[in-house]
Amino acid sequence: MNRIFLSSFSGDDDRARFAAALDHMKKNPGTTLVVEPGIYNITTPRAREAQRAVMNGEYGANPEPIMFDPKYEYDRGLDFAGHKNSTVEAYGATLLIDGFMEDISIRDCFGVTVRGFSIDLKRKPYSKGIVTGSAKDGETPLVTLEFADEITEKMPIPRSIVYSREYGRFIPDISGIFDFRYVDAHHGVGVPGDPGAIGVGDEFYLWHTFHSRPAILVENAENTLIEDVSIHAHPGMGITAQHATNVTVNRLRVVPSAGEHLSTNTDATHFSSCRGLVRFDGCFFEGQGDDSINVHTYYYSVAKYSGREALLEVRAPTGTHAQSLDFPAVGDRLELTRIASCMPIDTYRVVGVTADYDAYNCRVILDRDLPDDMEGLFFADPDETPHVEFVNCTARNHFARSILIKSRTALIENCTVSDVFELGVKIAAEAGWHEGINSESITVRRCRFVNNGRVSNRCGGIAVYMDTPEKAPAHGTVVFEDNIIECPNCRHGIIVDNVKKAIVRRNSIVCSDEPIVVGEGVEYIAE
Repeated sequence: MNRIFLSSFSGDDDRARFAAALDHMKKNPGTTLVVEPGIYNITTPRAREAQRAVMNGEYGANPEPIMFDPKYEYDRGLDFAGHKNSTVEAYGATLLIDGFMEDISIRDCFGVTVRGFSIDLKRKPYSKGIVTGSAKDGETPLVTLEFADEITEKMPIPRSIVYSREYGRFIPDISGIFDFRYVDAHHGVGVPGDPGAIGVGDEFYLWHTFHSRPAILVENAENTLIEDVSIHAHPGMGITAQHATNVTVNRLRVVPSAGEHLSTNTDATHFSSCRGLVRFDGCFFEGQGDDSINVHTYYYSVAKYSGREALLEVRAPTGTHAQSLDFPAVGDRLELTRIASCMPIDTYRVVGVTADYDAYNCRVILDRDLPDDMEGLFFADPDETPHVEFVNCTARNHFARSILIKSRTALIENCTVSDVFELGVKIAAEAGWHEGINSESITVRRCRFVNNGRVSNRCGGIAVYMDTPEKAPAHGTVVFEDNIIECPNCRHGIIVDNVKKAIVRRNSIVCSDEPIVVGEGVEYIAE
């Protein structure tokens, strides 16, 4: 075995030492790099400048439109571009990121394995204020806040949340600091949603951005293994994957660092337009600003068309989550889909593709002519949807949904989801986000969902439906069996709609209204 050690490589700083080792590995496929335990400072002037500009309000009240753009310039920490069968073993090693960058980039490569790293930021991408007392501005109640990290008067605050020491979780119903007021570099005051629910020692978290580059990018990569990695903080997502084939994630931990209760600013993991198998086993998610996992392809809007040719664009509100061009491959199927129902109505085969990276679109040639009228239609690529296995995982106390599936087939098994703002599992294409696709066969079994739906209060367990104006049986078959759902403050435990067949059996449900709601036209089998 070709085995090397990071300590054998030199450089001006830790990032340069990693670059030297990775360059050696690229030239010697099949190499394993052992990273000795310790803290490795990963930074660049551009990364530090990006964080400074955000904190000083130079990117505006919401920095996302600037930072989350294909033309935004950024740096990478560890870059695996061009690697083949490289392995990094980094147990006991922490990448301490100084600034905003893409920490690990697994792109344009085959067979990369990354094990053992912890990833954290030197200065968190949020600010944590501790409640030190209460005050009043006339009749307006205030809480006084003390910040360990330095804050600025112009720092953006697109979102805030309260963490209650008493309950050990976020309190979404008093989530805002309304009219936050800067006092000095370490103090502020704010108007809370419910002053009576907040005690001395509780924590106010202030985000400073949403999406940006991910901590780990997996793109145009095949047979990737991420194992025993911990992500404690990041100004965007934890793992973002696009055009990746066969990704296995074992024992990933997206969790706050010691003494903190916020992890990534947005999704813990997000997989778009991938192929093969995406498998998560034994992972733990806590404190992130959005879903634990979101798997989907993109709906392509048809900008122009004539005969067998079409110009396709991804018109998602923020573009693709990798901020790179998404396009189908020659030989892929494209399903013509009604926007109003997410129901496929016809299937074509791609026989030619021309990608225009500058214009951010692609021109496809299909195997036959398109209809004369394409109003109200878009395309989905079912070959860019992997089989998903999400097993033996735990998620708690985070924003939004936990497990969001927009893939054709998936198995969710032996998982526990608790104290999540919305429901535990959602199976639904989202036309508004241009994220698809309708499912064919999804199984959720032997899972436990506790105290979820804390914002919407509609469903705390599992839901399959479409958020569309037209109702149609767009989904295939779902099986929900042997699950325990305890959501006494939610109306329902399971919602089934827009599906051809539902098998729902041996589930134990505690909720405030009907445990199981089934839409019209569903072939429903219950036990």
